[in-house]
Amino acid sequence: MLRHTFLNGVRRYWWLPLITGLLCIVLGVWTIFAPATALPAMAVAFAWSLILLGIFDGMWGLSTTGSNPSWGWDVVLAVIDVVAGVWMLTLNPAEMTVAFLYIIAVWIIFAAFNGVATLLAVSVRSVAATIFGILLLAATIFLSFWLLANPVQLGVLAWMWLGIALVCYGVFRVTLAFRIRNIR
Repeated sequence: MLRHTFLNGVRRYWWLPLITGLLCIVLGVWTIFAPATALPAMAVAFAWSLILLGIFDGMWGLSTTGSNPSWGWDVVLAVIDVVAGVWMLTLNPAEMTVAFLYIIAVWIIFAAFNGVATLLAVSVRSVAATIFGILLLAATIFLSFWLLANPVQLGVLAWMWLGIALVCYGVFRVTLAFRIRNIR
């Protein structure tokens, strides 16, 4: 009964994970192809994107309170997103750029673990899609931990790892949105 209520409740808001997924993909592609001289601009854009993602994730969590047993985790993630984004905007450009690497790596790890919980909650009859989602999230977590462990050693390559992690998470969110939309 609880699962049925959850699935019917979240199906109405399938488009919110789609928007956050598309934003992550855009930010990831931008991260991969942006030159190193654009780091301060990318950090500012990321801070604003984080605030926007937090607002959408908060809308998702609050709009599914009656049907989503893990809505509280979605709201917590949204608050973390907004607080991190606002904090980043208060730093000077050099500090913001360094903080950007660490914040985004930690944020992606938390978001990916939250994604595992959401994926398992909406897993319906599709083992292949569930495995694909778990693989995307595992890649996201691996890349983020690698970035946290070696941000300076990775140098320019850090942006590639970061971009790929964002794209993996974004693709997961987009596929999750369509899985939610197609729930019967």
